[in-house]
Amino acid sequence: LRLQLLTALGAVAGAACALVAEGAGSAPWTAAGVLPFTAGGFIYLGTVSILPELLRDPAPRQALLQLLALLAGVSMMVAIACCE
Repeated sequence: LRLQLLTALGAVAGAACALVAEGAGSAPWTAAGVLPFTAGGFIYLGTVSILPELLRDPAPRQALLQLLALLAGVSMMVAIACCE
């Protein structure tokens, strides 16, 4: 429970940093510099921690559906980044 609270506080701190970065205007570490690292972190977590568990699953259909969901999430991040 304490570790979950710690990660939740990390998420709040990250959101606060993003809001401060957005208000900073033309600083080099604003949203244009922060978003690629954030997206890369999500993709890294998805591929390194979740993908090996999917490959151990004996049901290939379920693993394929979850892999497609992961790719759909990455595609949505790309679409949002392009449309923004």
